[in-house]
Amino acid sequence: MHLLYSFCFTLGFLLALPYFLLRVLWQKKYLSNFKQRLGLLPAAVDSSGQGGVWIHAVSVGELLAVLPLAQALRRKWPERPLFVSTITITGQHLANQKLSGIARVFYFPFDWRFSVRRSLSRVRPRIVLIAETEIWPNFLRECQLRRIPVLLINGRISDRSLSWYRRIRWFMKRTLAYVSYCCMQSEIDLERIRSLGAPLEKTEVCGNLKYEMNSPDGIEEKMEDYRRLLGLKDSSFLVVAGSTMKDEESPVLAAFQKLRKHSPQAVLLLAPRHPERFKEVEQLLREYPFYSIRRSTIRAKDQPGSTRTPDVILLDTVGELATLYALAEVVFIGGSLVPRGGHNLLEPALFRKAVLFGPSMSNFRQVAEHFVRKKAANQVANEDTLAEKLIELYQDPALRQEIGQNGYQILSANRGATQCILKRMEALLSEPPSSAL
Repeated sequence: MHLLYSFCFTLGFLLALPYFLLRVLWQKKYLSNFKQRLGLLPAAVDSSGQGGVWIHAVSVGELLAVLPLAQALRRKWPERPLFVSTITITGQHLANQKLSGIARVFYFPFDWRFSVRRSLSRVRPRIVLIAETEIWPNFLRECQLRRIPVLLINGRISDRSLSWYRRIRWFMKRTLAYVSYCCMQSEIDLERIRSLGAPLEKTEVCGNLKYEMNSPDGIEEKMEDYRRLLGLKDSSFLVVAGSTMKDEESPVLAAFQKLRKHSPQAVLLLAPRHPERFKEVEQLLREYPFYSIRRSTIRAKDQPGSTRTPDVILLDTVGELATLYALAEVVFIGGSLVPRGGHNLLEPALFRKAVLFGPSMSNFRQVAEHFVRKKAANQVANEDTLAEKLIELYQDPALRQEIGQNGYQILSANRGATQCILKRMEALLSEPPSSAL
């Protein structure tokens, strides 16, 4: 079974190799990524960390979710080294930014036995935590051979993943047998992973780690700094469109154009999900009669008020979106007007913001339905209804405040995932460590 999987993985890698090589040639930073994914980890990640905790979070969203857990781990087991791996470059940058001095950060290995073995031999973890059901069969199998417990945390299975996994259920059942325990986000996720072969006694609902978020330190000062930096005035009505996807910016911009007829002070902060699309979206903005500017071109040394307030700000930086939600009057959740399943709506709820999203929220179905039911968010169908809701919310500050407060109450009432995971970790760590480490 694993030989067949490894063959398929290698075949897929070879097909993608020209793309990887081009990226290495164009941007030298991809070379470090590639080497680390072969198991050639930097000197900072060394075997002196034996007995540590390895957290894997594939990208930015997963990383933001595990930050409170990482901080809780440092408080609970300060003697245990903490390791954090990502797969994407944006995730890596954010991990280095947010976990500096707390964790040793590196790239997750390609799922070949030789690269997995190199990484595990270098890190030598006591336990591995994998966020949101990243299934890597060779990695999981090697952890079991070394008697390293693996805990799936914040586990969820999307509609798309479930459809694929069901076709290879026989393979999934064997692979999930390598996992020590599954801490799932919801009852639906629990039922799904059990239907794929995870034993009942190794699964439970712990809740969603994204409910555990806390406001960043010094947020009030940061808000004022950003307000000055972006040239926002007291009268500015800021709409943030977060994590937008391809073919989604056009309807968002069209809806914003309609809002501007009612609110000339409206400003749109447009944050594409993928950095490689920044130039594409910049080109799109030139088709609209807006004064637009890229966030990366705004420097702190610029004199406040010396430039015109932009109509549209293209957020072409990584790690700032969550903080900039705090400045918004209304937040639109990207990936929801196109069939991509939506993105996390809990981040703006933390700042008591009025939230809007489109019809495609399958990645956060239960959360989205709960928010709509509790009048903590509004779901729109298309560009026209998005424009209607933006205008309504602009004209009714009390409604914005009510929606934001309802969302914050949901967030506060659903905490507890971190403690559930820590409790399960304690049980796994109470077992004798492996001599194979």
